[in-house]
Amino acid sequence: MKVKTFISISLFLILFSSNWSLAKDVDQEWQGWRPFSPREEIQPAFAIREKSGREGKGSLVIRHDARDGLYGAWSKTFEVEGDIHYRVTAFAKTRNLATPRANRYVELYFHDLEGNYVHDARLGVRTRPFYPLDEPEDSHGWTKFSDIFQAPATATHATVRLHLRWEPKGEVEWGGMAFVKSPPRKPRKVRLAAVNFRPKGGKSTLDNCRQLAPFVEKAAAKRADLVVFGECITTMNNGLDHVSGAEAIPGPATKYLASLSDKHDLYLVTSLFEKDGHKVYNTAVMLGPDGELVGTYRKLCLARGEYRKGIAPGSDFPVFDTRFGKVGMMICFDVHMPEVARGIAANGAEVIAMPIMGGHPALAKARSIENQIFLVTSTYSLNDDWMQTGVWDLDGELRVRATTQDEVVVQEVDLSKQHFWRANIGDFKGRLRHERPPVDLPN
Repeated sequence: MKVKTFISISLFLILFSSNWSLAKDVDQEWQGWRPFSPREEIQPAFAIREKSGREGKGSLVIRHDARDGLYGAWSKTFEVEGDIHYRVTAFAKTRNLATPRANRYVELYFHDLEGNYVHDARLGVRTRPFYPLDEPEDSHGWTKFSDIFQAPATATHATVRLHLRWEPKGEVEWGGMAFVKSPPRKPRKVRLAAVNFRPKGGKSTLDNCRQLAPFVEKAAAKRADLVVFGECITTMNNGLDHVSGAEAIPGPATKYLASLSDKHDLYLVTSLFEKDGHKVYNTAVMLGPDGELVGTYRKLCLARGEYRKGIAPGSDFPVFDTRFGKVGMMICFDVHMPEVARGIAANGAEVIAMPIMGGHPALAKARSIENQIFLVTSTYSLNDDWMQTGVWDLDGELRVRATTQDEVVVQEVDLSKQHFWRANIGDFKGRLRHERPPVDLPN
């Protein structure tokens, strides 16, 4: 695929210092990298800094003038072998970007000698581009993009593009680029458990917690890494409410639950009423295999019956590192509002655990698809038209479901496995980060 590029020398002289060399046209390149823009009238300025970059080994710069809508990339094509895995890596340092995740990104696509997309047996259609996700910015202002992708069997070439788009006066400096053969991704298999159990007959929060013990044992016997119980577990059917049953975190309930997670070497999630000063929250807790409180999440989207009782909402989208990956939590009515799952997924969650009284199951399907996360739900109902106890995958499919009361269900998933959601969409998870609109929604 022949790439045409254009650049204004006069504009370059204004924008860049004299020690930067100019990428003048398609015949000028640096280590095989060439400027690219889809249309001449929206092309940005390109420059090469041969002694700059993350390690002082050179970098590629894209800079926009005061106009909006500019769009360009540095592009390089490599020869590849079909079915071989490759790791693509690049580092970006940005200036004047309002929404970096949407403005700068790395794109990889496999093709033939003429630049045409080739058939990908995994999709059943022609291959689609891939997008390595960005990591948190380091102390020097560089953001790393890196991931492993497998070339389709009939691919002979791959093109990597380092993009900047749409930001007036925005700038990105790309460095540390690499495209090399790699072993396949290492599997990250995790066994996710959900329990349909409603405590009964207890007189205290601890009574209810003690009733969870045999179900944690069952989950452990099924080699679960994470087990999720229902919402407001400590006040269910014991005469306590959001006031009389609320306690501090850490407190007696969480300490007991932590002893269970410690004994059975797994992560445990449920929800309870938390008292903090003058406020009461509906809070999800995660206890870890070391017997410690891993983290908490305070329910953001309160149901009408909660806020009318004076329960306070949370304000954060925390995500927690576990032995198998990144986990977030949400609670019941949160699933009715797309912002909560989106915020948690945007913070890096691969799995979301959700204790829930009930809700429309289509919402669990939607949250899983639109955020490309595994969703583990624990409820008290068995009705087909109500929320289920089970595990939802990235296709929004309920992979496993409790069909009886007091049932423990477990589903094994591989968090490292690349998922293609519908043939024409391709690697949807990779697209989400930069394709979500960089806008604030109206109130």
